[in-house]
Amino acid sequence: WAGHIVQYIYRLQPDMVEHVRAAKENIGFVEHIPGMQVRRTDKLIQEAEFKPVEAYMPSIERYYGNQKKGAEKRVYLATDEPAVVTELQTKYPDYTFLYDNTTILGANDASEASRFSADIHVGIITDIQLLLSCEFVVCTLTSNICRTIYEVQSSIMWNVAETLHSVDLGYYSTWWMKKGY
Repeated sequence: WAGHIVQYIYRLQPDMVEHVRAAKENIGFVEHIPGMQVRRTDKLIQEAEFKPVEAYMPSIERYYGNQKKGAEKRVYLATDEPAVVTELQTKYPDYTFLYDNTTILGANDASEASRFSADIHVGIITDIQLLLSCEFVVCTLTSNICRTIYEVQSSIMWNVAETLHSVDLGYYSTWWMKKGY
């Protein structure tokens, strides 16, 4: 039921729908590709342990190995760290990583004023919408963005385990229990 509430709250206004459509067009987003969300900046300070890009890619490689043999290997990337883009492009040259550069550059500024700006919120909403448009998502469930995707997907599909893989926790409640909340 939580997914239904999140999906209801998360309804987009027409101008935001147009913004997401334009973002898809600008980066060359196509349907039926996997996506990944790699969060690095403020999250690593207190919330979660570092996960290298190598932890995310086996699931992406399985996706293309099992379902899309011979297809162009495109991956939508949502991240708050520009170095992640360079690292992935260097280590995985057979893949094309699609990303919104304006979101990445804005999110990399960890100042409080920047983190809570309207532009950053629009970027986060855009990332969530594009990740929801992906056929398969790899992320960390210690991330609010990943949990939002999980909840929305769970309200529209039978088994989210087939479309979302977390590289850290099976479900976020375990994190809260480990922290003693």
